[in-house]
Amino acid sequence: MEKSLNNIASFILAAGMSRRMGSENKLLKIYNNKTILNHTLKNHSESNLKNINIIVGHQKDSLLSVLENFEVSVIENNNYTSGMLSSILKINENIDDNTTGVMISLADMPLVSSIDINNIIEKFFLNSEKKICIPEYKEKLGNPMVIPVKIYKNLIKNDDLLSDKGLKNLILDGGFDIVRVSTSSGILKDFDTKEDFN
Repeated sequence: MEKSLNNIASFILAAGMSRRMGSENKLLKIYNNKTILNHTLKNHSESNLKNINIIVGHQKDSLLSVLENFEVSVIENNNYTSGMLSSILKINENIDDNTTGVMISLADMPLVSSIDINNIIEKFFLNSEKKICIPEYKEKLGNPMVIPVKIYKNLIKNDDLLSDKGLKNLILDGGFDIVRVSTSSGILKDFDTKEDFN
């Protein structure tokens, strides 16, 4: 099991510009006495994940003070102004031959628990590391998802993704045999606007 866990590379996408928050960086806003990013990193670090990476771009220097408290590898995305797709593509430069699964997480989802993450990982292993595993709560799909590395590499070559159709929409429209993983409601809640913090 230990060796298999090392084969999952987790990537937390934290390079965005928080446009819907105005001048504030949503990842540095306080929620339940900690920054959003701190919650997200803590939940990932307390899970069974062994290989945790975070992709930064916008205000990266301001995020580093939070990152110092966690054992994560920092990846810089200098093309972050072009959108989330640039971070999804950046993942490809940071996976090795031992990687069988890519977990893609959103940094602004602090309510995704370590238990949720572990459940997704477990399903990935139960399906021989060959199927896309997506969390589900009350029949709604959320994040993070785990994608077999071979499927991920094929997806990023797809013109629909490159035109910003979106990774999840591309997966759902692509006829893939996905595995729905029952989790908490946290997999549906992101923090994009000031109202989300109320």
